[in-house]
Amino acid sequence: MNLEEKVLEIMREAFETQDVSPSSSQRNCERWDSLRHLTLASELEEAFDIELEPEEIATMTDFSRVIEMLQSKL
Repeated sequence: MNLEEKVLEIMREAFETQDVSPSSSQRNCERWDSLRHLTLASELEEAFDIELEPEEIATMTDFSRVIEMLQSKL
């Protein structure tokens, strides 16, 4: 499983929906609210054994930015 597939899987779990794709963002995914955003950050930290700063969590507004942020950490 590559990075993108793993992140999509984590997003689906965090947002409790299968309606997640590489084009997903806070604007077009109604289940991507502030609470689930924090759940996503926590799940990513656990899955990739990283620590995210609040500023990094705040930049994760769409799938591609999540990937960019993770790539900078790995």
